[in-house]
Amino acid sequence: MSILDTLTDSFKRFPGIGSRQARRFAYFLLNSPESFRNELAQQISGLSSEIKQCASCYRFFRKENGTTLCPTCIDPARDNTTLLVLEKDMDFENIHGMGAYSGRYFILGGSLPILSDDPARRIRIRQLLTRVESGASQGLKEIILAFGANAEGENTAQYVSKTLAPIAEKHTITITVLGKGLSTGTELEYSDSDTFVHALRNRR
Repeated sequence: MSILDTLTDSFKRFPGIGSRQARRFAYFLLNSPESFRNELAQQISGLSSEIKQCASCYRFFRKENGTTLCPTCIDPARDNTTLLVLEKDMDFENIHGMGAYSGRYFILGGSLPILSDDPARRIRIRQLLTRVESGASQGLKEIILAFGANAEGENTAQYVSKTLAPIAEKHTITITVLGKGLSTGTELEYSDSDTFVHALRNRR
C-alpha cells in the first residue's frame, strides 16, 4: 500500500468523509506547496502540546497556567444547579457561543447507535456518574440531556437517563431532556439560538 493509500485511509476516518472525498484531500496535499504541508504537519503535531482535555467537563481547551480545568468550569459565575450533557465539543461551541445557558457542561464523547455493543465503552458514562456525584455536593439539582434529534440521540438519552436514575434519586436530582423545537435529524452543532432556547425552555 502506497503512502497515498494510507493517507486516504486516514482521511476516511474523519466524520462524514467517504472514499472519494478522502482521495481528494490526499491529492490536494500532493498539489499543495511543501510549505503548506509542513505548516499543516506542525499544527497537527501541536495539538498534543497546546490542547488538553478538561478534567471536569471533558471538552478540549487551550493549555494555560498548568490548570486541569477549562475556563468555563472554573468560572465562579456559572450556575452549579444545572448540568447540560452534550454529545461532542462542536455542540458545546455552538451552545456556549449563544450565551443562552448559564450552567455547567459535560461532554459525553459521542452517541449510541441502536443495539450498540458495550455502550459504556462508547461514551463517558462512568465519568458522568462521577461528575454527578461530585456535583451533588455543590448543589446540582438538574441534569439536562441535550442530544441530536435523531434515533441515536434518543437512544443515548434513554441509556444515560436509565443509568443516572439511581444516583439522581439518591441526591434528589431531576433528569430532563430538551423539549420540542429541534427538527427531526438535526444535531445541536447546527441548531440556531432561537430553536435551542425554545427547546431548553420547554424541556421535560
